[in-house]
Amino acid sequence: MGFVESYLKRPHLLLAAILLIAIIGIVGYHQIPVNLFPDSERPQIAVVTVYPGASSRDVESEVSRPIEKELSSIELVRRVTSVSKDEVSAVTVEFEYAKGLDSAATDVANELGKIRARLPVSIRPPMIFKISSATPAVLTLALRPGKGTPLDLSMVRQIAENQIKDRLLQLPEVANVEVFGAHQPVAMVALDRDRLERFGLSPLQVRERLVQFNANQPIGLLITAESQFLLKRTGEFSRLRDIGRITLAHRDGGDVHLADVATIRRGILEPQSAYHANGAPAIAVNVQRGTTGNALDTIADVATLLPALEKEFPGIEFTIPDTQGTLIELSVGNMLDALYDAVIMTVIVIFLFLADVRGATLTAISIPFTYVLTFAIMWLIGYEFDMVTLTAVIIAVGMLVDDSIVVLENIERHYLENREDLLPSVVRGTGEVMLAVFAGTATSVAMLIPIMFIGGYVQTVLRPLTVSLSVALFSSLVVSLTVIPLFAPWILRRREEGGAATGLFGRLVAFIERIVSRLDDLVVAPLREFYVNLTSTALKHRGLFLLVGLLLFVVSARQMNLVGRDLMPPMDAGIIKINFETDANTSLEETARIMARMERVIQAEPGVVSVSSVIGSEPGVISFGAGRLPQQGQITVNLVDRFQRKRSIWEIERIFRDEFHKIPGLKTVDVFDFGATALSSIRSPVDVMISGPDLEVLDRIGDDVVNRLRKGLRGATSITRSWTMDSSEIGFEADPEKLALY
Repeated sequence: MGFVESYLKRPHLLLAAILLIAIIGIVGYHQIPVNLFPDSERPQIAVVTVYPGASSRDVESEVSRPIEKELSSIELVRRVTSVSKDEVSAVTVEFEYAKGLDSAATDVANELGKIRARLPVSIRPPMIFKISSATPAVLTLALRPGKGTPLDLSMVRQIAENQIKDRLLQLPEVANVEVFGAHQPVAMVALDRDRLERFGLSPLQVRERLVQFNANQPIGLLITAESQFLLKRTGEFSRLRDIGRITLAHRDGGDVHLADVATIRRGILEPQSAYHANGAPAIAVNVQRGTTGNALDTIADVATLLPALEKEFPGIEFTIPDTQGTLIELSVGNMLDALYDAVIMTVIVIFLFLADVRGATLTAISIPFTYVLTFAIMWLIGYEFDMVTLTAVIIAVGMLVDDSIVVLENIERHYLENREDLLPSVVRGTGEVMLAVFAGTATSVAMLIPIMFIGGYVQTVLRPLTVSLSVALFSSLVVSLTVIPLFAPWILRRREEGGAATGLFGRLVAFIERIVSRLDDLVVAPLREFYVNLTSTALKHRGLFLLVGLLLFVVSARQMNLVGRDLMPPMDAGIIKINFETDANTSLEETARIMARMERVIQAEPGVVSVSSVIGSEPGVISFGAGRLPQQGQITVNLVDRFQRKRSIWEIERIFRDEFHKIPGLKTVDVFDFGATALSSIRSPVDVMISGPDLEVLDRIGDDVVNRLRKGLRGATSITRSWTMDSSEIGFEADPEKLALY
C-alpha cells in the first residue's frame, strides 16, 4: 500500500491534523504582530553625558573624544559618531548585525567604566540607551493647558512626568514613556546681594546649604538585642515654603534663614528645547513599544486609556499630533486588500483556463489551506506581518496553486482520459507526480536560500521575505499532496455517474461550464495554439531564437542605467519630515519664531492633518533625538490619504522647499518623505564622509565639497553638512592681580 493510498483509506488522522493546523493558522493570523517594517536596525548604543557649565569645545575634547576612542575599540563596531554641544555630549556607536543589542550595551558600559577616572570629575554619570526599531515613538501625545484653567506648561509637564507617565507605563504593551518640551519646573532662588553682605554671607555658602538640606541621606542601622532599624535623614524639599526655612547662619540677633536673603518662587529651567503641536507650544509625551511588541496593540492600549486621562485631568487638553498607526494600518491594510484581490483573480484565471467548475473549486480550496498553514508556521517561528512578509505572501499567491494544478491535472487525466475509477485515479495521479512536484518546489526554494544568508542589510530585510515565501511554497506542496487527494473523490464524484446533471445546483454548474467552455474555445484555445506554434518554430530555429533572446537580454541590461536603482521604491505614505537649522548663535526663542513661520507655510497647504515640531534635545530623552542643538529642529507633517488630495507628496515637498528658502535666518532645510526605507540610520541616498584630525581643515574641505556638489550634481534637492564651524564664543580671561584685590 502506497503513501497516498494509506492516508486516503484512513483519512481520520489527516483530517484531524488539517483541522488542527487550520485552527492554529486562524489564531496565528489574529495574533501575529503587525508593524511597518521588520527590525532591520543595526545594534546602536547612545551614550549621553552631561558636563555642567562646559562649552561645546570643552565637551568635545574632554568628554566626547575620549569616549569615542575607547568605544571604537569594541569588537564588531561599525561606526562611532558624536555630537558635542554646550554641557552635553552624545556619542552613538553602531555595531554590525552579528552583535546583539544587549551584548553591545554591556560592552559599552564596561568600556566606560575603564575610562571613568580620565573623564572630568564634575560630569554626571553617562547615560546608556539602546537604539532599535522600537526607539521611535509609536504615538506622540501633545499636552497643553485647557482654556480657562490656572495651569501653565510647567505644571502640565510636572503632571505628565508623574501621574500621566505612571498611568501609561502600567499598560502591558507600553515599554517606555518619554516627556519632552522644556518647561521643566524648578524652584528659583533670587539672592539679594545687599542682604547677603549685611549678614556676612556669600552665594557659595547659600549653595552649599541648599545642597546639604535638599537630600535624603542614609545614616546607618540602629541595632538592639531585639530589633534593628534603618536610620535616614529626610530633607528633600516638597514645598516652596520649606526652602525658605533653611537656616544659613546663627547671628546674635537670631538665625538667618534663606527667606531673609532671597526671593523664592516657582520657575522653569533655562530652556534648550521646545515642542509645538499643530503650531502651538505643548508638552510632548512619546510612547514606545517593546522590541518585540506590536505597534498597533500599543496604540490601541493608549487610545483606550486616553478618555480616562481626559476625565481625570480636565484642565489638560490632549491631542495626538503624530502616530505610526495611520501609516501601518494604511500600508498593511492595502497589502491585505491586494492579497484578497490576488486570491480572487487567481481563482478566476484558474477557472477560465481549466473550464471546469469542480476542478477550479478543488484548486481554489488549496489556497486557504496553504495560507492557514503558512500563517501557523510564521506565528510559531516568531514572524510578524509587515511590508516585507506580506509582500512574500502576495508573491506566493500565483505560485501556491502550481503544485495543486499539476496534481489535479494528472488525476483528471487518469479519471477522464483513461476512464479509471475515481479513487485509483487519485492514488495513481498523485503518486506519479509526487516526486516531480517536490523537485519543482525544492528548486524554487533553493533559489531563495542564498538570499537568506547573503549578509548585511539585504539579508536582514529580505530574509523574512524569502523565509515566508519558502514556508508558503512548502505549505503548498504539503496541501497539494494531502488536501487535494483527500477532497478530490468528494468534489469530482458526480462524474462517475456519466449522466446528465440533475438538481438545480448541478444544472447551474453545467450551464457555467458550457459558458466557460465556449470562452475557452474563443480565447484560451487560440492562445494555446499560438504558444504551441511559437514553441514549434523556436525548436526548429534554435540558433535564431537564442540570438534574439541574447540581444533582448543585453538591451534590457543597458536600460538599467536609464531606469535607475534605489534601495526601496518611492512611496507616498503621506508623511513628510523636515530637518532644519538656523544661523549659528541663534537663540532658542528666535529659532522657535522661524519654526512658527515654517509651520504657517505647512498649515496653508490643503490636506495637512497634523504637524509635530521639535527643537533641540534634552539629556536622557532619546526618542525625540539626541545631540540636537537649540538651532536645529525637525518637523513631522501628516497628510491625508493620497486619494483625498490633489498633489502628490513630492509636489508638496517641492512647494515647501521653495517657500522655506524665502524665510530669513534658515541656514539649511531638508524636506523628504518618510516611510520608503526600513533603516533609520540612512541619512540620505548619498552620504559623503570626510574625516581627519584637524577640524579647521575639515571645515574648508567640507565647504569645497558642498560647492562642487551643488554645481555638478543633477537632481539633488538638498545638500547639507552635518556640522559647521561658524558659531561664535565669548571668552573671559581673568587677571590674577586684579582678582586678588576682591
